[in-house]
Amino acid sequence: MSSFLARQGIAILWGLLLTIPLGMKSHAALDDLPFIGDKFPFTLTIENYPTLNDDASEALRTQRSESPEFRSINRPRGAARFDRDVILRWMRSEGFFSATLNSRIEQERIRHEVTPGIRYRIKELTLELPPGITPPDLKTLAISEGKFLRAADVLQAEEQLRQHVLDQYCLYQVDLRYTAAVDHSDGSAFLTYTLAPSPTVKFAEPQLIELSSVEPDYLRRYLAFEAGDCFKRRSLEQSRLRLLQTNLLSRVDVEVGAPIDGEVPVTFAFTERNHRTLKAGAGYDSDIGSTLILGWQHRNIFHRGQLLDIETLLAEIERNIKAELKVPHFRRKDQTLILHSQLSHKIPDAYESSSAEVGFDLSRALSRKLTASVGTTLELSRMNENEQKTDFGLLYFPLGLDYIGTNDLLDPTKGWALGFKTIPFVDLYNAGTRFVKTQLAASVYVTGRDWWARPTLALRAATGTISGVDLIRVPPAHRFYVGGGGSVRGYAYQTAGELTDSEPDGGLAFGEASLELRLRLTENWGLVLFTDGGYAYPGETPKFGKDFLWGAGFGLRYLTSFAPIRLDIATPLDKRVDSEGRTIDDSVQIYISLGQAF
Repeated sequence: MSSFLARQGIAILWGLLLTIPLGMKSHAALDDLPFIGDKFPFTLTIENYPTLNDDASEALRTQRSESPEFRSINRPRGAARFDRDVILRWMRSEGFFSATLNSRIEQERIRHEVTPGIRYRIKELTLELPPGITPPDLKTLAISEGKFLRAADVLQAEEQLRQHVLDQYCLYQVDLRYTAAVDHSDGSAFLTYTLAPSPTVKFAEPQLIELSSVEPDYLRRYLAFEAGDCFKRRSLEQSRLRLLQTNLLSRVDVEVGAPIDGEVPVTFAFTERNHRTLKAGAGYDSDIGSTLILGWQHRNIFHRGQLLDIETLLAEIERNIKAELKVPHFRRKDQTLILHSQLSHKIPDAYESSSAEVGFDLSRALSRKLTASVGTTLELSRMNENEQKTDFGLLYFPLGLDYIGTNDLLDPTKGWALGFKTIPFVDLYNAGTRFVKTQLAASVYVTGRDWWARPTLALRAATGTISGVDLIRVPPAHRFYVGGGGSVRGYAYQTAGELTDSEPDGGLAFGEASLELRLRLTENWGLVLFTDGGYAYPGETPKFGKDFLWGAGFGLRYLTSFAPIRLDIATPLDKRVDSEGRTIDDSVQIYISLGQAF
């Protein structure tokens, strides 16, 4: 083939040409159009290919906006010469190697008329691979014989070939290159991909250095490979990402040495984070007042990533202090043990309680998105309802299953989530009191990313039931309540249900539904329109939708890098009155907190 091309005298190396990103679209460049329109406006027409006019014009605008050379041009003829080089290179990137351009200036506008000529097609596609390397199915490549010779397709096929080799083989280096040549006599092209020879190697025992408090054996659990595994460079990047996600390290440097006896030495050098953190948070609800949270964390208290979290909450209706010790990789890599304890005093309208609890939860990742959990908690409490004090000694065993398929926990914009939990309770003080509390919640998020304000439609539904005993025998703190900032906005905390003397009774069942339209007005500000509905039922069977109380409102979001700060203003749509004709529900409720409502 090389002798043939030599006789034609038109062999062309394409490496430099195909690396020029002229066909890429740039929204930042479009923002500069008013400036470009004022400075040497142009019209670009490609004969017989009107569908390419817009793409070529946008490529030219991009190059103009990003080029210091163009900014220094002060005459239309200079701009026309600049454009000429850009347009012809773009045409070649689309397979038009014999294109010609006629440019003229009319009434202060540059007019470019392109005669594209023949569009070159690939006549021969050749893969030159070392012995032992099997090519992928050529039908899966972005380019093939008979297709136009487009730069974007050539580069995409190169990446596909590279990924095939990385996935299937253990090469020390994957040095893949391409050459392209064209024959102007018949518009044919010859494309060759060449993979340089490289030894097949394995990982040696990795070395972990520059650690001060984290034990190296703990960090080895996060490596995506073991000694003796097939050497793959992507495993190094996966390992680096996993290590950074432990939140114990601020920097991870990876050094890869030359192969020794078929094994590649790898060294990880670390810079540890400060493992201690003070934290504070605040919120406000017009019905229950302000909330203050203070806490302290140690993320490596026993040198193997164990997280000790101590937190206290101060609010008008609740005060508590709790401690939690999270032990990752407990007995197996995908398992986490959480030991927890809490002292609390609550005084909502429905009841007053003082309690102490201690317990544990064991969770296991069944897959990347699915987690199962089981646990045991002992709670001793004294509750005062309607001036009647009752002591409880509850032993309960929560079982849960959670699927998190969203892209973010605090500000999801796509995906869905499903949570199921069932908790058998036994009252040790009253042997005949046993009941089971079951809850199910689901949410889904859909975003129109190419629309104005990137609207996100968010939908949430939840329901639950308590079976086994009458409502009066269920401790008030463990009944279902609906209403408030995390439930049905517009109604006072816990009041969307049966009331006695305007105070909530709680329920054996509940249902909730919420719908939000979230608009991102700027990079930092968002607007939310929402409606919530729900009810706490005295019976065991939730009558989802029946008797729902509905609230609606709007909210502002200040979008931080961590999570949105939320301000919601809501009003009840179904205002209630008591037996004496007095209004039960206030006209407006205000909520301030961190993170989306759901």
